[in-house]
Amino acid sequence: MAGETRERILEVAERLFATAGFASTSLRDITAEAGVNLAAVNYHFGSKEALLVAILERRIRPRKYRRRALLDELEARAYGGPTVEQIVAAFVSPPFQSALIEGSRRREMLKLVGQLHSQVNPEFRRLFIQQFDEVRIRFTASLQRVLPDIDPEEVARRVMYIVGAMIYMMSWGEESGHPPSQAPERLLQSLIEFASAGMAAPATAPAGIPAPETLPTDASVAAHGGHA
Repeated sequence: MAGETRERILEVAERLFATAGFASTSLRDITAEAGVNLAAVNYHFGSKEALLVAILERRIRPRKYRRRALLDELEARAYGGPTVEQIVAAFVSPPFQSALIEGSRRREMLKLVGQLHSQVNPEFRRLFIQQFDEVRIRFTASLQRVLPDIDPEEVARRVMYIVGAMIYMMSWGEESGHPPSQAPERLLQSLIEFASAGMAAPATAPAGIPAPETLPTDASVAAHGGHA
């Protein structure tokens, strides 16, 4: 019974935090929706902030463990070490596949993650980063080992680009009501291919695109009477 109560509180709180926002949702809102009293929330979680942490742990931890297991397997069996594409696939596949399984819950969790990721409040950002950083750091280190010719800081930035693309792909169509026409499996493979190519791309500007230091300055353009 206690386990069922705790689960119901988590389900309701996740939905309300996602739809109304963390700051706008009170514990009384949650207890009224879940059909429990305030003492039950305090017993299981202690505070609204602790309830948010429990929600994040419940959703993110399984994906974190799956990612770690996939990378462990790759590093143990891959002859000469895993490839960039194998590492990227191990990074993006678990959350993408979880989102497909979760169905309607996906929208709620994505909204909540988006709110926390963009929150100005440093405490909210800390909660999100704390749940995510361990796996991000490990995958970044693995990619840095297989991409020794690319500056480590650039590799770390590209990992965050992948995170942004992954969140967008999983939420694509949810708000507009126009879901992508491709099958989810194809979308995942497309993301893996795109992210892998971007991760392994040379850090220098390609032919035909001037490097930043060769671009004309405002002063030089003005001096020559040029226009944008």
